[in-house]
Amino acid sequence: MGTFKDNHPVLGNVINLILQIIIAIMLIYLWATGTFVICIGFVRCVLPGLCWFVFCLGVFLCSVGVLWRLRNLRRVSYVMVLAAILIAGCAWCHYWWTEGRFPVVEQKVLWNQYRPFSEDNKLVKVDIPDDYRLDKNELPKMDGAYALYPIYAALAQAMYPLEIATQNRYVCLNGSDEIYRKLLAGECDMIFALAPSKLQQEAAEKAGLKYEMTPFCRDAFVFYVNANNPVENLTTEQIKAIYSGQFTSWRQIQGQLDMKIIAFQRNEGSGSQTTLQRLMGDTPIMPPLKKDRVGGMGDIINDTANYRNYRAALGFSFRFYATELLQNNKIKLLSIDGVAPTVENIRSGRYPHIATAYIVTVRPRTDNIRKIVDFLQSPAGQDLVEKSGYIPVE
Repeated sequence: MGTFKDNHPVLGNVINLILQIIIAIMLIYLWATGTFVICIGFVRCVLPGLCWFVFCLGVFLCSVGVLWRLRNLRRVSYVMVLAAILIAGCAWCHYWWTEGRFPVVEQKVLWNQYRPFSEDNKLVKVDIPDDYRLDKNELPKMDGAYALYPIYAALAQAMYPLEIATQNRYVCLNGSDEIYRKLLAGECDMIFALAPSKLQQEAAEKAGLKYEMTPFCRDAFVFYVNANNPVENLTTEQIKAIYSGQFTSWRQIQGQLDMKIIAFQRNEGSGSQTTLQRLMGDTPIMPPLKKDRVGGMGDIINDTANYRNYRAALGFSFRFYATELLQNNKIKLLSIDGVAPTVENIRSGRYPHIATAYIVTVRPRTDNIRKIVDFLQSPAGQDLVEKSGYIPVE
């Protein structure tokens, strides 16, 4: 009895041709991907300019030529398996070269350690004078930026009655873009945040509301790099040149450092992005790096890439968040204009980029809100600010 191909030569040849085409497409894809990985992982680190692209194209064309000369299906299968093994190895080498050697700043802050009324939390403990005791009947709903949570959580723990310990709706925690939205929508009564962005100011005007802002603490707006990056200082003008796209290589900052600058930004409306916009002034900011990341309910959203600790990366944040909340020793804070972001330099005003945090409301302040504001501006409240790791306003 003959084989299927012997009994049906035409159909057998057609099936064989279809299988070869499918395997050829798979192999071409694998080789193209593998070639790209090889170039990014190795060749690009050595060859400047367009050389790595030419090399990639040459390897790809040679691979297609080899594939075209293979007429035997079994040989093609063997080549495809070997290619897959090679690509897997190159992918691992690529990951090790770009990320594995330089851990990313994705360390999670354990916010439960700062939850008010919880046992053994890390909040500063203060005694509240009777004059500042709150009326239980009109307790305001607080919300605030992540970087300021240790302050207003400690404030709530000291001033709010213990009965609300299980009612989390009184003390919330969100990003700056969300807390301003909630404040304007009436979903909270007061927020602890940096000054609003231009868009947030326009949103308040559109709603017929006006922000009432009371300062209560200060912190440094800092820039940082991978701990292995030899750069120690940036000038304000260099920062503007980087984030406007004028400077693209660390060689323009420090001659012997031949790496492209990966300048990360934050999402629009966040406190740090708004502070960067103020620093840039009239200098336009280049479009931010983009990356796909998983959002709520499994959605994929296209958002501004958060800071990752690549060897050539530049990120920004606030001193307390970067050094106290994250406590990551893989990053290095830079001096700006020759001044380090130390507590002493922030307090004296020598550090050039200091951010002020505010209690913000948009509706008439109740007696309880006024008591919170008055306490936070009092010597006892400013002592709470300082013991929490921030800089008092005075």
